[in-house]
Amino acid sequence: MVNIDLRTIFKSIEDQTKALAEKLFKQYTQQAVSDAKDFLQKSRDDLKRWIEELARGEISKDEVGRLVKGQLDVAEMRALKQAGLAQVKIDTFTDGLLDIVVNAALAAIP
Repeated sequence: MVNIDLRTIFKSIEDQTKALAEKLFKQYTQQAVSDAKDFLQKSRDDLKRWIEELARGEISKDEVGRLVKGQLDVAEMRALKQAGLAQVKIDTFTDGLLDIVVNAALAAIP
C-alpha cells in the first residue's frame, strides 16, 4: 500500500487554485475557489483512488489527466456561472485546475 498524504495534496491544490483564480478573475476569486473546493469534495474518493493507482504504476499520468478531465467536464462550476462569467473563461480555469490536480498528485508520490 502506497502512503499518500491526501491532506497535503488537497491543500496544495486549493492554494494553487486560489492563485490561479486571482490571476484569471480578480473579483471572482471566491467563486472560483468555492467551485474548486466543491469539485474536490465531490471527487475526493475518485482522486484518492487514481493517485494511489498512479503511485503503484497501475495507471499513467496521462490516464490520470483524462480521468480528472472527465470529472471536470461534468463539474458544474456553479458559482462562476452564477457570477455571469463566459464559458471560455470558466474553461480556462478548469484547464488550469486540471494541470494543478495532476501536478500535485505527481509531486506527492514518493
